[in-house]
Amino acid sequence: MPPEPRRARLDRAQTDRAQPDTRRDAARAALLVVVIAASMQIGSALAVKVIGSLGIVEALWLRTAIAAALLAAVRPRGLRFPGRGDRWPVAALTLALLAMNLSFYGAITHAPVGIVVAIEFLGPLAVAVIGTRRPIDLLWVGLAGAGVLVLAGPAASVTTLGLVLSLSAATMWAAYLLLAKRAVAAVPPLTLTTLMLGGSALVLTPALLVGGVQVAGHGPAILLGAVVAVLSSAFPYFLEMVAIALVRASTYGVLLSIEPAVAALAG
Repeated sequence: MPPEPRRARLDRAQTDRAQPDTRRDAARAALLVVVIAASMQIGSALAVKVIGSLGIVEALWLRTAIAAALLAAVRPRGLRFPGRGDRWPVAALTLALLAMNLSFYGAITHAPVGIVVAIEFLGPLAVAVIGTRRPIDLLWVGLAGAGVLVLAGPAASVTTLGLVLSLSAATMWAAYLLLAKRAVAAVPPLTLTTLMLGGSALVLTPALLVGGVQVAGHGPAILLGAVVAVLSSAFPYFLEMVAIALVRASTYGVLLSIEPAVAALAG
């Protein structure tokens, strides 16, 4: 069966966005969010140790490079660059991902992970509030906001730099969700995830070289970084592209209201 033309894919994506999400697709996306949240929480906790050993840039480069290599190995013959008209959404998504992760890694070095996650969650909350019109969705958003307050805690403290970086991560997360919805309409989830992670590592490479490669002699940290690459990048980002392809960006933002509960349970 010949591949679907790009114009047809975009038209179908626009039609899908105009129609309400089916209950089955929403349920599948919600289940994926639970798995993604659990994987991300574990990966974030481990990433703190990798950053302490290698540094922010080194840890992030290691995470994205290994994740991209693993995904490329899954289906190497199916990995193709998108058409010319689809390249800019992929490039924009790659930059948004890189900025989001750099901001997040920088923030967790200046504030507790729970507080950073709470502030960062304002990004998808904003996407959900702006894009939804159903009262039930607003209820879930409100509950998610309450979960954010629980994560922050009454005695939570954060430095000014930590707050700025957390808000930057939130902004980039919102941009990431909107750009991902646009990009996944034209590029298959596995290919898109591989390209954005590989592109992120490529963009980060000059900064790694300028700062001097610090990975030599840190075998245990590199191995832990490989685990983080799977738990925080390869596995959850691929599932996230699948979930975003199922529902609207605003609906996915609402479904992310599950994450504060998972973060609270993870401590």
